[in-house]
Amino acid sequence: MKKKLLYISIIILFPTFIIANDCNHIMDDNRMDIIIEQLNNKSDDTKRLNIIKTYLQRLCINTDQMLSIMKVFESKEIQQEFFTYSKEYITDLERYNKLNIN
Repeated sequence: MKKKLLYISIIILFPTFIIANDCNHIMDDNRMDIIIEQLNNKSDDTKRLNIIKTYLQRLCINTDQMLSIMKVFESKEIQQEFFTYSKEYITDLERYNKLNIN
């Protein structure tokens, strides 16, 4: 009986782990302004990056929004890290792929 419950639990929960963010929720302009203001209030890029990663786990962004967020970071390394990380959460991936960010 315990094995059956375990298997049923795995079958039910497994798809939700595979599809962590299906872009049903896209960041609007008001939310974007709030997030950028919050990022600007942080003292270093690492904290900023951690904050935006948390938001991206719930919201998807377009390429323009991603570029606006990148301007908040001072470090080129952190900008590159964010650029790479954000790919999974971009709604217009064909436009994102055309960018040449180094």
